[in-house]
Amino acid sequence: MACPKGLPLIGNVLQLGKFPNDTFTKWSKEYGPIYKVQLGSHIAVIVSDPKLSKEIFTNDPAFAGRPHFDVTNLYEENPRLGMFVSEGDLWEIHRNFLIRQLRTFGFGKSSMEALIMEDVNEVLDKLKKEEGKPIGNIRGMLRLAIVNALWTILSSQRFKHDDPKLGQLTRFSRGSGYNAARRVLEGWKTFLEGTVKEHKEQFHEGNLKDFIDVYLAEVRKTTDEKSYFYGQLGERQLVSTMLNLFIAGSDTSATTLSWTLVYLCKFPHVQKKLQEEIESVTGNERQVSVDDRPMMPYAQALVDEILRYSSIVPDGAQHRATEEREFQGYRIPKDAWIQPNLYYIHHDPRFGRSTEFSAERFLSENGEKYMKNENLQPFQIGRRICVGENLARDNIFLFMTNIFQKFEVRFDPKSKEPGLGTLMGFFRNPEDYSVIMKDRL
Repeated sequence: MACPKGLPLIGNVLQLGKFPNDTFTKWSKEYGPIYKVQLGSHIAVIVSDPKLSKEIFTNDPAFAGRPHFDVTNLYEENPRLGMFVSEGDLWEIHRNFLIRQLRTFGFGKSSMEALIMEDVNEVLDKLKKEEGKPIGNIRGMLRLAIVNALWTILSSQRFKHDDPKLGQLTRFSRGSGYNAARRVLEGWKTFLEGTVKEHKEQFHEGNLKDFIDVYLAEVRKTTDEKSYFYGQLGERQLVSTMLNLFIAGSDTSATTLSWTLVYLCKFPHVQKKLQEEIESVTGNERQVSVDDRPMMPYAQALVDEILRYSSIVPDGAQHRATEEREFQGYRIPKDAWIQPNLYYIHHDPRFGRSTEFSAERFLSENGEKYMKNENLQPFQIGRRICVGENLARDNIFLFMTNIFQKFEVRFDPKSKEPGLGTLMGFFRNPEDYSVIMKDRL
């Protein structure tokens, strides 16, 4: 397997530079759709082809492990807990339980939409109050709303957006660097443990009102000491699972929506086309609903194009080979990291005019039908595909359509207009910007 020439001991680490994905993308063009890099003592296999990505992450469970990163391991003991860093039976059992119970409390149901719309409307009210004025921290406003809806499902508590407790919840997700990340995890851990303690004190078997209650009920009925739901281990797993949901779910949707405003301000013809489709379906006499989505092919295509063009997690989430395997004629050793280059996959020439922003690539030739493209993998693919994909798509669709139904959005002419470049962290964030809202209804 091809590998860029590196230095003794450290391998290719210093070559990655400030923007590792740019380097991975350059190497993908040079070395092909699958190659390896040496990162200190670790081998990382970089996959830059959508078909290979689907094959390696779907077919063989040996490629469904997770690397061990201290910063993501909330508890030091084994087994590693939560959905993100766990693997094997622990991961599979809890993934199935999580999906089943989250559906019970709203995922994929009209009750979930009602929760999201409460926060959509609170955002719309805030934007109306600021009409005509520059709004500079819209991502923070969106993050508050998205965290609030998720928190309601997990804990049956809903905050007003100016509640200090909600501010505390979202404040934990800020910061970069190792020490800041550790503080984020510890802050979340303390907050969530306190919430679980409150639920234990108020627990009533006949009134399971949210995800925490259902999980605690499972812990209480488990008598097998070897079970991952047993006793203190079960409670620690609950806290870690909620931690993963918040870190994965809040910033990703808020960042995607922040890019949405950038793109629709950059390309006003796209904004206008979306507004025309919204009016054709709703008559602008009611708000947009998830039930409208099948009649709104352009809006569906636009969500996909925003996810493709922004590729906010450019390198995806790394997997680990739990056993040595051969793939496409290459030996992949045990404990090798396997990393999709999602930015390269999403900007591959097979998309056609991949450097252009065009929702039409996800439409039929006559523009009347939304066309799903399996090369689009923003939530990754295969065994560890994101469990929150449907919730994220509902959030993006409902916030986007209802904001642009009510408002015409433009960049503040007195502020610097952002480019299409990024502020890099774990997510690709847009440059800072300000917008001005104009009520159009």
